[in-house]
Amino acid sequence: MISKMIDLAKEQPKNLSKLAVLTCVALGLSGCVGAENLAATSEANVDADTKVVTVNGQKLTLGRAADYCFNDRQSRFTATGAFVVLVPCDPLDEGSLAKGLILVNVLADQGMMDAINTRELEAYFQSDAGRTALSRRAKPESLTLLGTMQDDGVYYVHTTDADGPVIPDTTNDQWRAFMVVKDRLVSVSVVNFLDDKMTDGQVFAHMEAVALRIKSLN
Repeated sequence: MISKMIDLAKEQPKNLSKLAVLTCVALGLSGCVGAENLAATSEANVDADTKVVTVNGQKLTLGRAADYCFNDRQSRFTATGAFVVLVPCDPLDEGSLAKGLILVNVLADQGMMDAINTRELEAYFQSDAGRTALSRRAKPESLTLLGTMQDDGVYYVHTTDADGPVIPDTTNDQWRAFMVVKDRLVSVSVVNFLDDKMTDGQVFAHMEAVALRIKSLN
């Protein structure tokens, strides 16, 4: 077990400073955790292997991928949503495969949950409503759906947005995983920085690892 504390905001000023623009991103979904509701959180603790969040009265347990740690300083929680950030546990380890950021969002988004439960998520993402939900500026015409896949109740969506990435200096295309856990919508995404870029395979592997871990914990 790792037994030290790291102030990740100081260790990674270049990348973590870009998290300011994530205040209401919530992975492109409507009903995001708004700035007016943000609660102060504690310094990141790399000891935590899981994190329990409560959304609309329902508790869910989130888990991390190998070599990633929860960053409470950058995560945000309200009664109606949770926005959780995972960062490399040791940002100074150049040999680590953990790079970028992993973002986990928990919401009570009934429209998307209905689409998942009826196995019509691909049709939903092809619709104006679905592309609006995924697009950076709620502009369905700006979003291109590059591909989708599903496995064991987890839906993976690959997109690109003509308006560019939400966070500067990150890749324009994005993989996102969606699933329903305890009647709440959970999405997982990986932020891939251009100056320390991961391969598509690494991005997908990190995203899938966190999504499957969350499923197994609940």
